[in-house]
Amino acid sequence: MIKGNGIIIAQLKNMERRAFERVATILPVKYVCDDIQYSGSVKNLSEKGMYISTGNFLPCIKKLEIIIPLQEEISKFYGEIKRIEKIDDAIYSMGVELLGPPDNYTQFVENLRLTMKG
Repeated sequence: MIKGNGIIIAQLKNMERRAFERVATILPVKYVCDDIQYSGSVKNLSEKGMYISTGNFLPCIKKLEIIIPLQEEISKFYGEIKRIEKIDDAIYSMGVELLGPPDNYTQFVENLRLTMKG
């Protein structure tokens, strides 16, 4: 752990060795912690992770329920916070490892990746 600007920032281990390449995007996302729903934006994602920008700092939460719109359906699954960064006084970002994302999510990411390349 590193202390910075009065908050604790968790470091992501092996950050350079991601199993899947991230795809840059901007998607609305909701996530639930301790039965409270928050919102943010997904800035990039992969089959096993995502980077969420939010106005909510959640220093003690490790596991989140993630709710994300994928075209015409909503996908719900869980993730574990691996890193929290303070961007400025009102914005934080979270690196989240996804725990068993459903097939509709992984297919969405694959399709997004193909669209971005082609």
